[in-house]
Amino acid sequence: MLQASFSRIALVAGLTATLAGCQKKPEPPAPVAPAPVVGAKPSQPLPARIPGLWETRLSEEGSPDAAQVLKICIDTLTDQHLGILGTDLSGGSCSNKTYSPQGDNTWGLLAECAMGSGVVTEYSGSITGDYSRSYEMRVRSQTTGGNLPQMNRVTNYVVTSKRVGACTKEQKAGDILNDGVKMNLFDMSGIRRDGGASATAASDMGEPADVVD
Repeated sequence: MLQASFSRIALVAGLTATLAGCQKKPEPPAPVAPAPVVGAKPSQPLPARIPGLWETRLSEEGSPDAAQVLKICIDTLTDQHLGILGTDLSGGSCSNKTYSPQGDNTWGLLAECAMGSGVVTEYSGSITGDYSRSYEMRVRSQTTGGNLPQMNRVTNYVVTSKRVGACTKEQKAGDILNDGVKMNLFDMSGIRRDGGASATAASDMGEPADVVD
């Protein structure tokens, strides 16, 4: 009988210990160190376009219209004033403009441009190529603030641009040929050239003035 009592006491003690172990709160997990924060790459200026005659093709995704083909005589000043799409001299209207390097010859693009009369166009996209001689741009454009409903829209553009040679002797910086019509971007925009006259880009890089592919 005494041995049986001891056995029952031992059994009860074992069950009590087991229950106490089950009711014990689990240890909290060790705190996880926060992942290091990687800052965005700072904006860097794009390489300058080499002066000369540039051919730019502008197409709108989803549009049945053929790509617009422009030929522009570019010098250093023209390059500095060209807009995001490279077809006009609206570059000075873009107060917020960021080019973030994404790898070799690749940049991310963000820009906000005030087009006048309360109209604002925002751009986002990417640029590939060495840029100084050729590049491709895929960009989303969103315009707001226009007086007419059709002005306020989102458009996706594909822009390809390349240097095809030197400008001819008859061309001056800012001259643009669009569908056979010749105009000058400086005259159209009212932007004054340094010194009051445009420099030509006809004989840069030692190339003959009539080299046009």
